[in-house]
Amino acid sequence: MRASPQSQRSPRRIRRNSNRRKSFRRLGGGFERIGSRASEKPTLCYLRVISFSTSLCCSFSNASKSSLVLPLSVGFGAWLGGAGIMLYQFYTITPMASIWTLLVLPLMGAILTLGFIKIILFFLLPTLSAALGVVVTGLSDVFIRAVKLFADLDFTGIMIGHVPVWLVVFFYVFILLAFFARFRRPSIKKAVCTVMALLLAVFIGGIKWQRTHRGELILTCLDISHGQAIFAQLPGGGGNILFDAGSLNISDVGRRTVAPFLDYKGIGKIDTLFISHNDIDHINGIPEVVQYCKVGRICANEAFFEDVGQWGAAKFLGDLLEGLGLEIERVTPGSNFGGGAAIENIWPSGQSDGAGTFSENDKSHVLLIEFAGRKILLCSDIEKAAQKEILRLNPELRADIVIAPHHGSRRTADPDFIKTLAPEILIYSCGRREYESRREIKQDNSAKHLYTPYHGAITVRIDKDGAVRIETAARRD
Repeated sequence: MRASPQSQRSPRRIRRNSNRRKSFRRLGGGFERIGSRASEKPTLCYLRVISFSTSLCCSFSNASKSSLVLPLSVGFGAWLGGAGIMLYQFYTITPMASIWTLLVLPLMGAILTLGFIKIILFFLLPTLSAALGVVVTGLSDVFIRAVKLFADLDFTGIMIGHVPVWLVVFFYVFILLAFFARFRRPSIKKAVCTVMALLLAVFIGGIKWQRTHRGELILTCLDISHGQAIFAQLPGGGGNILFDAGSLNISDVGRRTVAPFLDYKGIGKIDTLFISHNDIDHINGIPEVVQYCKVGRICANEAFFEDVGQWGAAKFLGDLLEGLGLEIERVTPGSNFGGGAAIENIWPSGQSDGAGTFSENDKSHVLLIEFAGRKILLCSDIEKAAQKEILRLNPELRADIVIAPHHGSRRTADPDFIKTLAPEILIYSCGRREYESRREIKQDNSAKHLYTPYHGAITVRIDKDGAVRIETAARRD
């Protein structure tokens, strides 16, 4: 009697095919098999936790195991496959995405099913189709609200910021190794995957830790053409400060420039937002910033409050912030803001005897930041009168880094102001036209002059020893 083809196969081939079928079932049928019994061979230790939690949920429900685990595992697999790309492109990890997908999946299925039925009924029973359309619209509204609710939950996403390409490559090598690589000894595969998972956690956690617990002062003057947006990251976790956000030439500057910068740096909250004065090129991006990012408090001086009660951009901004439940705090002269660095409000000053003669620009907010023996002066739009008064009230004032007053305008500059401050670095936040026409301050040729239209975003780093390092987005000398 002739043996059947199956009986002619070698035991090794039979075991190979059996292992292959098990692999396909593991990939297509979810992760419910992983870690369910001691004899199973898990590939990832945290997948065991997810599988165990899912099994617990199934045991407390009347649904069958496969009806819940399968969509969850498929959603988790889809998230896992795109997590590296999402982190590299959008700087965020969303570990709860698979769960939110599972929760809205029935709603999505109902919308699609009823939508197709509505289309068919439109040609047969138009009245019934219209009634069904009301139901579909209602379900769609519920779906949109659910998505917004999940998006607003703080724990749904972890802001990491920009990560290097090699980390994303390492992540996908880990995924391929965990799911597709074959080892003679499963224990070796388990050990390799566990080590790689721990390394990923250490690398990503280290990046997040360095950006939230830095030991240096980092100040960045963004390239927003004619305008101002200066972001300071205080040392020792002292907080994040944004000084103005506006541009005369870039529309939607908050959404198109400031918000992407915050994402790139992995910053999800601004602790303090300072409003220098009521000029459109300093504040027209603030509405977008406060709607996009959490803001702890907003500060402005008394001159800004005078404009809020009258007209113009200040009133519009004040009404919008009030509608969002945000209150603008008054900054008194000489106020000192705590944190990892000393931040002092030096202008407008209550000691000045010519407050009534100052222009709106002269009433701009001027801050002095000091850390590790270094001083940074943010001058906003002050002109000759305010510059002279600041020197009169502070004759010993010096600054290592100065943000040029009024975007570096030579017409409104006092000749002795920059000379007395004696800065090592002078930064101009101006438009390309101002830069090309060379209308900027030239009283101090010993300082290093940096221009946002030429150098791009300019970052100043001051370490705990007082060493200053300059980085420019355009990488020019």
